Amino acid sequence: MVPTAAAVFGLTCQWNQGAMNISWTPQSSSDYYEVQLAVNATADPFVVHSTAGDSVVVDSLLPSRKYYVTMRTHAADTPSLGPGTWGQPADRVVCESGADAAPQRTKYARADTKLLEVMRESEYTYEVDYLMNHNSGTIEADAAFASLGAGKPDKKSPWNITFYNATFTLYCVEMLKVDVPDTFSTGGNTSYSDYMSCNDNHNATDPQCMCDNWIDRVISKVDPDTACHDHGGNKCSFHTGMGNCTCTCSQESLDNSNKYIGMMPVYMDPKDDYCYGQWFSHPKPTECDDDEEVGAARADGSVCTWKRHREARVVKGWQVLDNGFNTSHARKLDPARALQNTKAFLKSFADAPLQQWACEDTASILV
Repeated sequence: MVPTAAAVFGLTCQWNQGAMNISWTPQSSSDYYEVQLAVNATADPFVVHSTAGDSVVVDSLLPSRKYYVTMRTHAADTPSLGPGTWGQPADRVVCESGADAAPQRTKYARADTKLLEVMRESEYTYEVDYLMNHNSGTIEADAAFASLGAGKPDKKSPWNITFYNATFTLYCVEMLKVDVPDTFSTGGNTSYSDYMSCNDNHNATDPQCMCDNWIDRVISKVDPDTACHDHGGNKCSFHTGMGNCTCTCSQESLDNSNKYIGMMPVYMDPKDDYCYGQWFSHPKPTECDDDEEVGAARADGSVCTWKRHREARVVKGWQVLDNGFNTSHARKLDPARALQNTKAFLKSFADAPLQQWACEDTASILV
């Protein structure tokens, strides 16, 4: 019998003033913690709360419900929050919400920051793998991309996962308002730096971000031929292979992309003017710690420019399929099918036994 989270981590839960206070005993070999909530003892978690501290307050629960709670611990001094850096969760304990559930606290941005809702499909793992040195997207853009690769939900993707069991996580990010000049990937939007392609370095435990690669430039309708060439100096193509194609960015572009969230519009078909949304890159060096406010200056002269809210909502691929995700295989993406699949994601997130999600002004569609 696997010990419970209470026995392993000293996890306790207490209902207080309309919210669930979950606390635990700090672990000497850990520097970060992820609390998971599920609908029963064996179900996939539908929400996670992450922190470097020894407690979280979950204020998004519904009244008079049973929630099954556990946690996993992150190994100290590992380079990311991705695969290979976490321990296994213990068996879950039952926590009950009271009848007086308070409305979830509204997420606010300051005058010099803004909120950004992003979704990420975990790569090389079926667990949540977070945002640092990773890419994410609007739900619409990621749903469009998934529409092209989910024709066989049980087949493994290049990221060693099946769509059926894939983990999709919805985050609310607070980011510093900036004005970045002379970008090439953003379609003229100076609120972001140039997009970087992340987690292509064949080490998911220590993912790196690099100059926007050839296929991402094609998807964003940026001419790749001016900056991307194969080992022989020739233009790259779909037949070149990613490992044989190198793209170059200016040092100024790389410096800005390692400071600020990067962005690219997502067209999928370079011959089509229909934009499905945006993809983003999240530089590890400037992610704010738990105790840092966005925009905080550090002793080394750097500034933290973006921060995840502690709560993130989670769905699995099979749930999205159950909610109407269309796996019809077609070489050309139909915007109507992409919209249908976006709605399947929205319905899947909204099905969780939680109060309505809100980040920016998107909450009205998560019903």
